[in-house]
Amino acid sequence: MASSGGQRHFGRVDPFCLFMVLPLVLIAGILIWGGLAWVGVVVIVCAAIVVVVDSWTNRPLPFDVPEDDDYDYDAPHTGRRAY
Repeated sequence: MASSGGQRHFGRVDPFCLFMVLPLVLIAGILIWGGLAWVGVVVIVCAAIVVVVDSWTNRPLPFDVPEDDDYDYDAPHTGRRAY
């Protein structure tokens, strides 16, 4: 929870995000080691953007989700078969 008592702007990072971020960081390291430091930095920035966007999309909802099963819906009986 945020220290100000408001809604959190970022949530947990999805572990599957690492499938994209770790290879990007590895490629960036190879680029920096190979002499293309500015391209490696750009790749690291792209990886950081992926992590930030993933964390932002996993932020908590601003409202409470009902615990009970309110989503069960029985279709009205029309007297016809549904195919």
